[in-house]
Formats: sequence, structure tokens, C-alpha cells
Amino acid sequence: MHRVYNPYTALPMNPEELTRLVSDGVDRAKAGDALAVYAVVAPYHDNGALSPKSHYPFGWIIYYAIHQSAATEITGRKRMLARYMQLQVQRPHKLHSMILTQAIRLYKESREAAMAARLNGKQLPAECDFSLIRFTALWGLHNLRPGDWRRKEHEGRPVSSTVEKLITHYCDELHHTSASADPPADFMAVMERGMQEYADSCNILAQRAALHIDAGRREEGERLLQQAVLTAPGKFFLWSRLAGALADDASPRLRIALLYMALSAPGQDIYKGRVRMAMAEAWHNAGMATHSLWELNAVKRLYEANGWHLPRRHAELSRQLPPDTVAADPAAMYRRVEHYASDYLYQSLPEIRVTKNYHKESREETDRYGRRRVAPAAWRVADSRGTYYWLTPEQHGIDASLPHGTGLDIRVHNRKVVSARLAE
Repeated sequence: MHRVYNPYTALPMNPEELTRLVSDGVDRAKAGDALAVYAVVAPYHDNGALSPKSHYPFGWIIYYAIHQSAATEITGRKRMLARYMQLQVQRPHKLHSMILTQAIRLYKESREAAMAARLNGKQLPAECDFSLIRFTALWGLHNLRPGDWRRKEHEGRPVSSTVEKLITHYCDELHHTSASADPPADFMAVMERGMQEYADSCNILAQRAALHIDAGRREEGERLLQQAVLTAPGKFFLWSRLAGALADDASPRLRIALLYMALSAPGQDIYKGRVRMAMAEAWHNAGMATHSLWELNAVKRLYEANGWHLPRRHAELSRQLPPDTVAADPAAMYRRVEHYASDYLYQSLPEIRVTKNYHKESREETDRYGRRRVAPAAWRVADSRGTYYWLTPEQHGIDASLPHGTGLDIRVHNRKVVSARLAE
């Protein structure tokens, strides 16, 4: 009988013993020893000793090994995925879907590693690149299961589905490889279904918008980005992308206002370096060199504080400023132009006449993370049909102490008050 070498015991092992080794190895892998089990079984697969009936359990060993690998282990996980794709396993299947989740994770972490290297003036070797597009072409998007489309919950909070994550990272690769003008047909079928399944997803809207813009359909992309911002006005990157989607001859004040909304939105300053660079460019194009220099200086402080190399455009733009330019804080100008953003964004929504009928005082409260914060005063207002809405008056520049019966004209999107002004 044909025998193979058993690395556990240094004794010969027949095919039946090898099959049992692989089968038992799944439990060891699941318990946290996947990398060791994988290292033992992989050579048997490579030399053809692994029988087809062991391919399925070996597939799970590969999954657990990838899952237990460190984020920095890129090339090793690429080899694991390559071995999985050689297996004769059922597709579609839960295992096949779980492998896709790990491919998405690998793409994300490989991109993060490449970006970190660039910020430090380095470049990762080519073998650290991982293409989600090429992998899914082999994986087969027709193998997506109903569960891949289903959103989940973790600690009571919604978690994006596998398909949502796939769309986000697939579009990211399309954009960065300049392939988004003509995406594969099978992916576009997934994207179009995703637009229907996840109509409330600002990320899906933003990704679809990017595909339109890259394909030369700027106006359609701009429209979808407006919807995305309306869906999630607290996402600073959406405001920034919307500013970038404006026509070349758009009002400079509007572009600056949208970028200011990006800078003002929640999010740490460490992530807003590109927004500030775009703002410096916008001020330069508007002929305001002093404000442009102010933002360039802010970019320089941010990058130097984090040990990053300044983008090439920073030096180019700095050289274009008059040599005697003195930086001036644009804060007052931002306050003067910020209304352009809301006017532009909400002008297509109808106004609703409402009246204040309840007042909730400002109070201190604890958020879900246990942090203490002061919640501002809130109003409940009602329209002529008795439909109630809640709003924070100070967010809209309205005196919170105004009495019951105060009339407002509001605009509403997804049951949220997005603009409000005192009725005339």
C-alpha cells in the first residue's frame, strides 16, 4: 500500500491515516492551532498525496489558518488562498463564503500596509500586493449565498454584510487601479442589486458614485453623493468626495463650504490631512493665498507630528504662493460661507411648516461607551397633520429659549430634520 511520511511521529503513514489526520486536524485548527496543522498538511496537498475526500476538511483548516494569521502576514495568506482555490470543494457553500471574508480582510490589510509604507517614504515588495478583483474572478461571484447578503448584529449594533464589505473594497481597488471605467459585468450585477438591498448605506451610494465619476458620468456621481451625505451627514469623507465631484466651474465658495463641512464633521484630525490639502488648493484657486498658506501649514504640522512624508503637491502649491505671503486664519470666512453647503444640499427637499410644542432642557448624560457629555436642548415640533419631528435648535442657529408655538420651516430626509429656519 502506498505510504506517506508522518511528520508528527516520523513514521510511515498510509492514506487512511492521512485522511484521519486531516479530519482530526479541523478540531485542532478551530481550537487555535490552525497554523501548525496547516503547516503539516499543506505539503501532502502539494505532492498530490491528499485524497479528494480530504479537500473539504483541509479547506476548513486553511480558513482557520488565515483567520488566525497576523494582519502583517500577507504573502503567507496569499499562498493559503491559492491552495484553497485548488481544492475540490462544493460551491456555493458556507466554507466558500467564509474564505471570501478572509480575502476581503486580506485586501484591506494589504492596502493599509501599503499606505503606511508610503507615508514613511517606503514601498512594499510586489508580493505584498493582493488583488481582490482577480481573486473574486476565480472565486466566482455567482457563488454568493443568501447569507452573504444578510446583515448581522454584534452587541446590538448592525454589522455590514459580506456583500457590502466586498463592494466597498472591490470599488476601492477599481479606483486605485484605474479600472473603474469598465468594471466586470458580474460585479456590476452585484453592485446594482446592492443599491436595492442597502438603500440606506452611504458607503454603497458613495462607491456607486465613484464608478459613475470615473466613467465620465460626473453629474450622476454628484447626485448619488448628495444622497450619501443626506443619509450620513456625520461622515467627513462624504463631504470631501462631494466637494471633489463638483464641476470645474462650480462656485469656489460652495467647494470651500463643502470642505469645511468635512473638516467640521466628527473624526480625528489625523485622518483629515487630504481634506486640508484640498482646502489649501481651493483657497489657492479662489485667489486667497493667505488662507491657502494657513491650511498648508496645518497639513505640514499634521504630517510632521506623525513622521509622515509630505505629499508632493504640498511643495508644488507652496512654490506657487507669493514669497511674501503671510498665513491668515480663515475661520471667520468659513462661518460666512458654510451656509452654501446646506443650501446646495437641501435645496431640492420641500420645506415643511411646523410649530414647537415641547421643549427638552439641556442635560448631562452618559453615552453607550460610558462617557459623560452634555446633550443640548431639543425641540419637538409638529406639522399640520400632527406628525412629530425632533431637532436641536442650536444646530440650526436658532435660539433654544424661544417659546412654544414658535413656527419653523424645516426640511426632512429619512425622518431627520436636516435644515430649519424661523418661519417668516
